[in-house]
Amino acid sequence: MLSDEVPLKASPSLLYQNLTYGEGKFVYAHKTEIHSVNASTKETSSFQLKEKTPAYNARVCDVGGKKMLVIACHGGTQFWDVGREKLLFSVPLSEEDARDSFLSRGIASFGNFVLVGHSTGSISVIEVKGESASLSKVLKEHKEMITDVCAGQIAGRTVVVSADVAGEVLLWDESLNVTARCEKFPGDTATCLALTSCHFACGYGSGKIRLFDLAGKKKVEIAAHCRWINGLDFSSSSNTLASVSEDMLVQFWKVPTADSSQVALKAHKLIKDCLLCGVKFTDDGTRVGCTAYDTERLFLLQVPC
Repeated sequence: MLSDEVPLKASPSLLYQNLTYGEGKFVYAHKTEIHSVNASTKETSSFQLKEKTPAYNARVCDVGGKKMLVIACHGGTQFWDVGREKLLFSVPLSEEDARDSFLSRGIASFGNFVLVGHSTGSISVIEVKGESASLSKVLKEHKEMITDVCAGQIAGRTVVVSADVAGEVLLWDESLNVTARCEKFPGDTATCLALTSCHFACGYGSGKIRLFDLAGKKKVEIAAHCRWINGLDFSSSSNTLASVSEDMLVQFWKVPTADSSQVALKAHKLIKDCLLCGVKFTDDGTRVGCTAYDTERLFLLQVPC
């Protein structure tokens, strides 16, 4: 299953969801820097952040029909052209988060809006208008540090999902009103999120993956890993949910659809002596990249049928 190992410029940091993909490049965070590697040419490069600001998280987002690399930094959010590696504009944090937040992570987008989570439990909502952007509002439903945010379409409905270290998972509508609070599992941190065709998936510190419906009801629970899950991603082309964990396993799951309730393990790959921290499908869904903490290699795998 392992198709290639690509050398990296620097080793990825131990962060949830520490891998994203766009314009043929895999992008990840190393300490307070953002690096990329071209999946085809294997050329590596770095994003020269404005004023050398420390960076915490990066994600390629579709913002108003345009692909942008959104980087959560100390003091604000930067928007980049991922292909040309050019800074487009930046948006500062709210006054409260600039004072109290020490970490930003969890980035998602829908329409012209980008959401960025913070250690204060707040979520910045940034509205992008042409070649500029501004802070639209700050969501304050979470009381603990945000771990991840995701957004997209499920069954034709725009949804936003957010999670925090206390295991609180919230479902929001496109007007950013909370529509559901998912069941909490005491002592189990919600680490990462992904949307599937019919549900949203949440990975947990216990190694479990739980699938919830749009009412916030748990529909499926998978004992997926034996250690913390650090990354999830979903490919609609093959109806495959990929998960990576500190147990060195990459797992590929068939998940329920509108026509089938079946859940099955399609394949797995053990990457020895690697604490995995990121997983991301390529745009065509045929390959998946995986990053590992303190390992200067990107692992490229063929996606099982």
